[in-house]
Amino acid sequence: MKLHLFTLILVGVVMRIFPAAEAKITRIEGSATIEKKGSTSLREAKLNMPLQTGDNLSTGEESLVEITYRHGAIMRIGELSTCSIMKSEETAVSTSVPRGNVWVNMKKLSSVGKKFDVSTPTAVAAIRGTIFQMQALPDSSANVAVFDGKVAVGLSDNGKKRVATSAKKFSGPPQEVPGPQEVPGPYEVTLDQWRTIVAGQRIRVRADGKFSTESFDLQKQLDAFIEKNRVLDAQIKDAR
Repeated sequence: MKLHLFTLILVGVVMRIFPAAEAKITRIEGSATIEKKGSTSLREAKLNMPLQTGDNLSTGEESLVEITYRHGAIMRIGELSTCSIMKSEETAVSTSVPRGNVWVNMKKLSSVGKKFDVSTPTAVAAIRGTIFQMQALPDSSANVAVFDGKVAVGLSDNGKKRVATSAKKFSGPPQEVPGPQEVPGPYEVTLDQWRTIVAGQRIRVRADGKFSTESFDLQKQLDAFIEKNRVLDAQIKDAR
């Protein structure tokens, strides 16, 4: 009994020191670095390297890194992009993308009750069984394009704070209004509730929370990052 108790305690200590991997790197093209949680030093990312909650992954120019989560979901990170697993629980995983371009294939995640979301500084996409692209742009705006299934898009926590601060700023006494400025796209009201978009639709969310949606042709050749991921997804499908 004492030996059994000692073994359990030892296992618990080891797990705290060496936490279970939430994901691992399953493909590298080009270069990438990892900043482990609690560290300020960078290490070169390598194939099959495990990733834990709080690790930061950054890609170099003309690079692509694929990570596979332990429950089967796949994310590919394009060049000059960063991502970090913020939360990983039995039924929910959250990943942050502060900047750059990512492709997510959730088709292997078919278990009922499993949730997965990806957030940028402005928007968050919550999905299950979906293929989509998400971009975190330098001006803090975000784009989400769906290629299979559907995605629910809302404001991230930072996005909500930014919108609330902006609303408070303009709720005081009357102020001089600047002249008219050209606004790209038919942006609607602030994204104050979740919006669902389906395959062939794209939503653009500005830093101020206003958004627009549009349709695109799924059969049309799009940018190189999208076409690259389509090829890799087809290889996964053929390998099953």
